[in-house]
Amino acid sequence: MKKLPYKILIAAVILSTAVSGTAFADVTARYGELQSVIDAINDPDPLMRLAQLEEILKKGNATEVQLAIRTAFSLDDANVRSLALRVHFAGFRTFVVTAALPDGVKTVLAGSDKQAAKETGASDLLRFFERTGYQFSFQSEYPGSDALEFAVKFLNNERPNVESTGSGNIRGGMITVTTPVTFENSPKACSFEFTQYQGFTLKGFGSCNIDDGFLFPVTLHLFDNDKPPLGN
Repeated sequence: MKKLPYKILIAAVILSTAVSGTAFADVTARYGELQSVIDAINDPDPLMRLAQLEEILKKGNATEVQLAIRTAFSLDDANVRSLALRVHFAGFRTFVVTAALPDGVKTVLAGSDKQAAKETGASDLLRFFERTGYQFSFQSEYPGSDALEFAVKFLNNERPNVESTGSGNIRGGMITVTTPVTFENSPKACSFEFTQYQGFTLKGFGSCNIDDGFLFPVTLHLFDNDKPPLGN
């Protein structure tokens, strides 16, 4: 094999080093841009936080927008959270609310009083949960980040041809959703209110005007990849 002249090898090394240096400089510059997004949303002045979030959203860089939204959800700032929520929901097409049994009901079902457990287990609301798999799936139609209200359609009604369009509302960091449902061919309604943040998960309570009903915990994951694995 013919060896390359020494001068050519030196030139190749210099060129390679220059290219690598440029690439590293580009990465470093981008790191600084992304860090500045986090710093902007964490500004100590609440009005500046809001103004800089608006500017980042207006700029429209997808990576920076998602980073800003995730950072905003970590702050105890109702105005910043509200804007982040509205922008995030504007990008939703579907979302799922997961219901759970309150501790008091779990205690009765697992208790030694078999009659009480039988009566509680036979309640209409529990039967409704079992039919839906404890999940309320919605299609959302959010008009835009400047709107407070949006339309939702309940997707797992037992009678799909029945009117199932409800509404949602975002005020501050609170989300409320109200939807018509059907249970055993009867028109009913359920509503949910989310006020607590745990990372990127919203928690709150729901209720349905189904016989033997009770207030129950509900969860909404803001990002799919932040959902716990099945069975957890």
